[in-house]
Amino acid sequence: MEPLVQFLYLSRIAGEKPFEVVAEVAVQARRNNARVGITGVLVFDGAHVCQYVEGSLAEIDGLIERLKRDPRHEALQVLHHGPSEGERLFARWRMGYLLLDDGQELTRFAALRGPAAVRAVLDQLPLVDLEP
Repeated sequence: MEPLVQFLYLSRIAGEKPFEVVAEVAVQARRNNARVGITGVLVFDGAHVCQYVEGSLAEIDGLIERLKRDPRHEALQVLHHGPSEGERLFARWRMGYLLLDDGQELTRFAALRGPAAVRAVLDQLPLVDLEP
């Protein structure tokens, strides 16, 4: 079995209609992720997205290359890209989508890196059904 890889990034939505763009991204991600075995969650704060995904190294690296070329977002910052230390956190989610409504921006995570960034972001999410 191929090792599981995690990827977490933060970016700003480009254009004048961020809610429509993020909805489009979520729909497309669900379709593509189901095909290639990527799972994860996309978090949106009204201007920025923070996306955590997990899958095989080849599929995650392919996703990263597509994200770098995607004109729907800008200022992409990689917060973590590395091996997972356990099972999938979002095994049942091709791409979960959460809108933060706590009034805080996702940019508060911009200075974090590595597994600490993953934990900080995931700890701030509303309670979701994560598989152990």
